[in-house]
Amino acid sequence: MRLPAVLLVLGMGLCALPAAHAEERADWAQARHVERDGPEADIVVRTGDIDNLGFGWPEGFDPFTGKSTPVHRFPFVPGEDDPPGTDRIMVVSGNTGAAGDGYMYESRRPDNLPQPLVFEFEPGDVDITTVALQLFVDDFQSSRFGSRYRAWLDGEEAGDIAVTINALDQTGPIGKLLTLQLLPEYLDLVRDGRLEVRIDDPDNNAGDGYAFDFARLLVNPKGYRHAGTVRGIAVDSEAGKPLAGVLVSASNVRQALTDAQGRFVLEQVPAGLVVTTGSKAGYTPDSEPADLVSGQRVDIVLELTPIGADSGSLAERLGRERKVDLYGIYFDTAKATLKPSSEDTLRQVLGVLEADPALRLVIAGHTDAEGELAYNQGLSEQRARAVVAWLSEHGVDGARLSAEGLGETRPVADNATDAGRALNRRVEVRLAD
Repeated sequence: MRLPAVLLVLGMGLCALPAAHAEERADWAQARHVERDGPEADIVVRTGDIDNLGFGWPEGFDPFTGKSTPVHRFPFVPGEDDPPGTDRIMVVSGNTGAAGDGYMYESRRPDNLPQPLVFEFEPGDVDITTVALQLFVDDFQSSRFGSRYRAWLDGEEAGDIAVTINALDQTGPIGKLLTLQLLPEYLDLVRDGRLEVRIDDPDNNAGDGYAFDFARLLVNPKGYRHAGTVRGIAVDSEAGKPLAGVLVSASNVRQALTDAQGRFVLEQVPAGLVVTTGSKAGYTPDSEPADLVSGQRVDIVLELTPIGADSGSLAERLGRERKVDLYGIYFDTAKATLKPSSEDTLRQVLGVLEADPALRLVIAGHTDAEGELAYNQGLSEQRARAVVAWLSEHGVDGARLSAEGLGETRPVADNATDAGRALNRRVEVRLAD
């Protein structure tokens, strides 16, 4: 990347690597790099040079050990060879001038519009069974500036990745490695040898600027040389009691269910900025970020909040998050017939619509991955239509509602476990565009 002259001098003067390190890491200077059958994975694809946004690394610093970079200066601008989405300040596309962070004030449209990260490689005869995504993230502060990031893989929305990104609070221009594992449902997107990753908030007028130094795609990872342990407990935030059966996930790389005392241990979690999420039907998930340095352990508490049984709570979540997953709408097995036990949740949705006559909603059905893809797609659409029909029968103008079936294509958890499948079986309500 290209820095203003004074910053370039500072970067070279204070942060240059010793000669031995520069020789060992010669490929780090390449804007794009592909390694096949190496120690880390069957294929490692990198976009962006590994140079700390052009500022260089402190002597002996290894960005893969989980340590944070020192605070760096800004602004900075990409060089001619820097790939799209790397080594540049980006500000969410929903921003139209709201107050924000220093990155926003030190950059301008259109130069700071978000760009996708693009990975390209030749798959050859590699059987792709697992894919990890590593991002060297910088200055993500969703909670401070009111952004709600969304993530897309080849244009398909990946809600689980968004959950991780929205949990980050880096408090300033500091870089750190983030490792996520793609859910199995997204692997087909990688098998053609090209993947486009886009992260943005097009919906909110937030002044949140951010950057990526580099990104890597690990096809069939062989293990993580720099890893640690995440240990913790999940509790009901209102009752203060431990919660058993919570699905705990460190960005899908490692997963576990809490025991009867609400406790869990995740071993061999890749070092870096780790976002651990606890999910359980009937509760709002909780995500906790933590700095995990190689060889160390972090202890966290996940506080899951019972979902409010009133339309006001649902309206508040919709306004904040734009979409909400509902787990209280039940159907007869393999059918689109609503069970009587669904009425409380349906009346919550009805109350939201009655309170705001201008509100329009999309009702989307989701299934787990059991059964055929086409069958699940059709069943999810029928179930979404059943919810729309119920709301229409109770006085809501049908023009304010639309139904769609997404089947198994938008998972929020791994379908390999009963708990994960239960989380994927849901009805989503979201604000219509």
